[in-house]
Amino acid sequence: MSAVLAEQIGRADRPRCKVHRDAEIQVWHDLLASVEGTDWQRRTVCDEWDVADIAGHLIGQAEDVLRPWTFPRRYLKAKRVYPDVPRLDAHMMVQADEHRGTPPADLRARFDRVWAKATRAISRYPELLRRPSLKVEGIPGYDRLALGYVHDILLARDLWMHRDDVCQALGRSFDAGPYAEEIVGQVMYDVVDGPFWGDRPTVVLELTGQGGGTYRLGRDEPVGRAAVDAVGYMRTLSGRDDAPVVSGDAAAVDAVSSCRMPF
Repeated sequence: MSAVLAEQIGRADRPRCKVHRDAEIQVWHDLLASVEGTDWQRRTVCDEWDVADIAGHLIGQAEDVLRPWTFPRRYLKAKRVYPDVPRLDAHMMVQADEHRGTPPADLRARFDRVWAKATRAISRYPELLRRPSLKVEGIPGYDRLALGYVHDILLARDLWMHRDDVCQALGRSFDAGPYAEEIVGQVMYDVVDGPFWGDRPTVVLELTGQGGGTYRLGRDEPVGRAAVDAVGYMRTLSGRDDAPVVSGDAAAVDAVSSCRMPF
């Protein structure tokens, strides 16, 4: 299979991003409807969060879309409550904190309600309002984030990756969805478009399984090839799993295994 030059993938357009986001919202509806009893308190790979906390964080993400003033309020609160945590991470922790203790039925209903409104609002945003960028502290490579990028790319990615977190916590298989290759492709584009690949050598990366594809990371002659499960590698890139099962040429394996991009 020929490798796609990652830097030439380009950014997914708004209509396609809405497909990703809306599909995730529907799958999350079904997932939350199936969570019962003590499963809400199962710990996840996200620091100190259980299943209910992840749902609370995601509700907070939608609330920040619908009521933009909640973002700076939570951002300031995050600095006060979690002074030693990177600000964006601390902001997300505040989102989860503010919904902790919500009864499961209310959590489900609130998730459905705010995300239905949020995705409609995002699709109606005029282009002019999507251009301003948010200043972010403590996340290398994400010093400033354009609002359109947050809405189109990061929210769908967050929903998708956290769904895998919850499935792992519940001991369930993760269905990455028919659009998984596109979400993974956007991650690969970000890896090389930002500072995350750094001075690593050019490699050919074969991502296998759900969302798989073959990518060339870098412009020079590849030093080798590496292969790893696509969803598993998203966990590694995001810092959830530092022991990926990567096979291939030693230089390529080392470059792929050591790269991190927070999401």
